[in-house]
Amino acid sequence: MSLITATLSLTALLLLIGLTIVGIKYRRRFIARYPALRRFYDFMIVGFAIAALSKFVFTFIDLYDVGILFLNPSEKMLLNTAGNGLTTFALLFLLLGWVTLLKSLVSRYKLSPVIEIEGKEERFAPGVYLCKTGDCNSLLLDLLKGRAGLIVSRTPRHVLKEKLKLEQTPMLWLTKIDGEGNIHPLRLEFLLQTLVDFMKSGDTPKIILLDGIEYLMVENGFEPVFKFLAALNDYALLNNTIILVPLDESAVEKRHANLLRREFREIKAD
Repeated sequence: MSLITATLSLTALLLLIGLTIVGIKYRRRFIARYPALRRFYDFMIVGFAIAALSKFVFTFIDLYDVGILFLNPSEKMLLNTAGNGLTTFALLFLLLGWVTLLKSLVSRYKLSPVIEIEGKEERFAPGVYLCKTGDCNSLLLDLLKGRAGLIVSRTPRHVLKEKLKLEQTPMLWLTKIDGEGNIHPLRLEFLLQTLVDFMKSGDTPKIILLDGIEYLMVENGFEPVFKFLAALNDYALLNNTIILVPLDESAVEKRHANLLRREFREIKAD
C-alpha cells in the first residue's frame, strides 16, 4: 500500500469520526423537530460510530502495509477479523436505519369510518367551513348524525371523549409528543394524506373536525397551512366530506383571516 492510500484511509477515519460527533451534537435538535425519525437517526449514529471504530482497527494494518508499524501474522489476522466484524455490524445498523426511515415515510394511520350517531344525515354541501371556536363542537355533534366522523385536535383524546361523549369516532392528537394516534404539527403532508385516506375510505358521508389550525400556522407558517386547507377542500368536494375548521381570529393576523374567509365558507351554530 502506498503512502497516498494510507493517507486516504486516515482521512476516511477522520470523516467517520466527524460524522459521529456531528450526529451526536445535533441529535436532540433533530429529534425535537422530527420525533418519528428518532430510531432512524439513532441507527445511523451507531452505524457511523462502529464504522469509525472499524476503520480505526484497519488503520493499524494500513500502517503495517506502508512499513510504519510491525505486526506478526497472528496480530494482523486478528485485526483483520475484528475490522471485518465491525464493518459488518456497521453496515447492519446503517441498513436498519434506512429500513426504519422508509417505514416511517410510508406508514399511515388506518382510520375506519364509523357512524356513531345513526340517522339520516342533514343535507349539507361538502367542503371546508370556518367556524367560531365556541360553535364548532355543537356543529360537529349536529352534523355527525348519519356521518362517519374524525377529529383532529390539540386536546388529548381522553379529554375530548369525555367532553363530547363520543366513544367510536377516531381522534388524532396534534402534538410534538411521539405516540400512536399522535401527529407532529410539522408533518403537514402526513396529516393531509391521513385525512385524504379517511375521506376516500368507502362511500359513507363523512365529517372532520380540524381543530388547532392556529397552532399549525405557528409551527409551519401561514402559506403552507393555507395550501394544506385548499388541498383538503378539493378532496372534501370530491369525497362528500364536511370539514369544520375552528378559527380564533384574534390569534391570527387580520390579512390572513381575510384570506381564509375569502377562500372558505363560514358556518355558524343555530
